[in-house]
Amino acid sequence: MIKKTILQTQNLFDNYGQLNGDNDILHYDDKYAKDRGFRGTLGHGLMYTAYVSDVAAKKYGKAWHYKGQLQVKFIAPVCPGDQLTVQIDETGEAECSSQFGKTLVGKALLRE
Repeated sequence: MIKKTILQTQNLFDNYGQLNGDNDILHYDDKYAKDRGFRGTLGHGLMYTAYVSDVAAKKYGKAWHYKGQLQVKFIAPVCPGDQLTVQIDETGEAECSSQFGKTLVGKALLRE
């Protein structure tokens, strides 16, 4: 199993939003997010997809960049302060989880 843990911060959310142009207020305004029932601002879903892809590249090496196939499903939000663990097991099952439970599930495989 390949695994990586990343502390989630508002600074990460802000920087990722600048890179991808996502200006949704849920990623930046803590009060706004909490008023809508979340624990805080929400991380960008594509940021977590990138984390899984990074772990897949470590698992599969150079072949990942030519034959990699990734499917993910977001199942719970990630907020600042979450300790996010990203992992891929021997069969390609991918998962992100925090101290609050699973946040993403999926598969990272090589095409034949």
